[in-house]
Amino acid sequence: MSLIIDCHGHYTVLPKGHDAWREEQKAAFKAGTPCPPYPDISDDEIRETIEANQLRLIKERGADLTIFSPRASAMAPHVGDADVAKAWAIRCNDLIARVVAMFPETFVGVCMLPQSPKADMSNSIAELERCVTELGFIGCNLNPDPGGGHFTHPPLTDRYWYPFYEKMVELDVPAMIHVSGSCNPAMHATGGYYIAADTIAFMQ
Repeated sequence: MSLIIDCHGHYTVLPKGHDAWREEQKAAFKAGTPCPPYPDISDDEIRETIEANQLRLIKERGADLTIFSPRASAMAPHVGDADVAKAWAIRCNDLIARVVAMFPETFVGVCMLPQSPKADMSNSIAELERCVTELGFIGCNLNPDPGGGHFTHPPLTDRYWYPFYEKMVELDVPAMIHVSGSCNPAMHATGGYYIAADTIAFMQ
């Protein structure tokens, strides 16, 4: 018996209401007005986006299971402030949880984090714990440069990150250090890689 696992899948084609709400959220922040309520998205809308895209490709390519997370290019924790990043991460992760509940034999959840550069890691720690303990996710995407390509954050070996690593160890989940673009022409985007909780414990 063999099991082929796609370890890096993103929800790339989403219900239109989800993407429209994100634009409304950004516009409301810019205008200084309250964010509109999140739309009602039906199971049928989610099922349609998955069956026509990720599920079709998984079957065509012979994979059995996908480790599934929100769309990477839209995570953008530097947009808005910490509250905007937190609300956006929650909505995206909840959508992943709904996909996993509909297709539990094909998808397992991995969360995005509200890594606003205007805040510490406390919101990210809380969201990781929520996603693992309440939604059943098995890990997270960790952005080494949440400032939007300017590389103003300390390196991943810095003590700034230690509280988050400690929560990973406590929950016994890995993180994917995700691809990041750069505004510095001396750097370029690279592929993501996983770092396990037991590796972090050893590093500390």
